[in-house]
Amino acid sequence: MDWERLRRAVRRRFSREEAAGLFLTLGFLVCATLALLFGLLADEVFEVSGASALDRNATYWARRLPVPGGAASVRALTFLGDSTLVYPATLLVGAILASRGRRVSALLFTASVVGGGVLEVLLKLAYQRPRPDLLPRLVRASSYSFPSGHATLSTVFFGGLAAVVFHLTKRRAARTAAVAVAALIVAGVALSRVYLGVHWLTDVTAGVLIGGFWVVVAATATEYAARRAALRRPSS
Repeated sequence: MDWERLRRAVRRRFSREEAAGLFLTLGFLVCATLALLFGLLADEVFEVSGASALDRNATYWARRLPVPGGAASVRALTFLGDSTLVYPATLLVGAILASRGRRVSALLFTASVVGGGVLEVLLKLAYQRPRPDLLPRLVRASSYSFPSGHATLSTVFFGGLAAVVFHLTKRRAARTAAVAVAALIVAGVALSRVYLGVHWLTDVTAGVLIGGFWVVVAATATEYAARRAALRRPSS
């Protein structure tokens, strides 16, 4: 093998001219992986009549968790993934980004949240999985169960915010904090839906996968647009 030729090829691929295409390729591969995982999960869920042992055990485990404040605090946590909070907050974030000259980021962030919400609703109608009835529900829920809308919206919103931070700054501390906070909120909202008895574990997992898909789409498109714009600017 010609190692020198390989080294030059790899170096060229990560050059200023080639990095935009590489980033787009990686984004596509991540999206394809998330879509594949969702498909496998959906197949597994609907091959079983009713809830699986994993879903039932996860529900019992979640309800037994010693939560400070009990169901009231869990209801407050789950509100972070509610559409009545997420959609207005999305418009606010989009407006702030646009006012600061980040119109591409504003458009793609807003579109990803709306796209995630629309896809989640369509998938609910397609799969029509009934809500869990294993334990008494601690909040009202009337739509179908799979995938979880709260898990989807919390992932696409807070994950999208973390992606915006990655786009706006290269500071490692800020990026790490953004990812950690987003991950904690998403995990908390997902777990809250199981605790409250309105979703199975597989429902919230599916919601996180859908939300993650849209986050990667928006982040990839934003970075690609930024890198292409940088290529058009003359080097100093």
